[in-house]
Amino acid sequence: MILLNNVIQEGNGFSEKIFETGLSIYEVIRVFNGHPIFLKDNLMRLDNSLNKSNIGIRVESLNIPDKLNRLINLEHITEGNLKYVLHFTGDNPDEYIFQIPHAYPRTQDYENGVPVMTCEAVRKQPEVKYINPELRALTDRLIHENQVYEVLLVDTEGYITEGSRSNVFFIKKDTLYTTPTEYVLPGTSRKRVFDICQKYHLPVIEERIACQKLPTFDAVFLTGTSPLLLPINQINDIRYAVHSPFLRQLMSYYFALLDK
Repeated sequence: MILLNNVIQEGNGFSEKIFETGLSIYEVIRVFNGHPIFLKDNLMRLDNSLNKSNIGIRVESLNIPDKLNRLINLEHITEGNLKYVLHFTGDNPDEYIFQIPHAYPRTQDYENGVPVMTCEAVRKQPEVKYINPELRALTDRLIHENQVYEVLLVDTEGYITEGSRSNVFFIKKDTLYTTPTEYVLPGTSRKRVFDICQKYHLPVIEERIACQKLPTFDAVFLTGTSPLLLPINQINDIRYAVHSPFLRQLMSYYFALLDK
């Protein structure tokens, strides 16, 4: 079942291939215990994507929370991911809301970490969350072929920017490092890590991370809608500590937010 322009439609025959034409700006919203979580951050990012794309639509006018809750109640969703898409092919966009498959990390993934790999690829307009089928097809293939959890994108200058569907943070001693906001899609989970660092006075530095500097870090982790905050145990052939005290402290602060 999907909501198309707030009208209930059967999901049979619906395909996301429709978004391969035109421009599709979207958000993925996590549902936890039957409620959208951290929705305010998603709406702020959607508003930013629309502004950066010079689209004169204000998020407040879309009544997104009511529509999300309508689909949650219709489908009796207690946990999962919902996708919200504004699809532009003419003057007036079509609005889609539908449930998408999710693959949340297992308990052992949070305990032992996950492997990732790098790939030279650039996301155009990184601050705008738009559907990019070519990049998604490439990274999905690499993930499947190499049995890794995620692919980290490397720009033409050899700097790591972000994951294909996540942000990435690096730890050296008791300091956190991550790519500056202007080079990445500012993820909602990424913002939450910054909020935690501000609240608990934990040092975080925004600087570009060169691939050649990867061996100098002690620990690394991903943030995103599905992984939340997930340790990385390996990038290519470089191993990292998954039980770094600083990393585990961040994880405890982050998951305490879910309990609230």
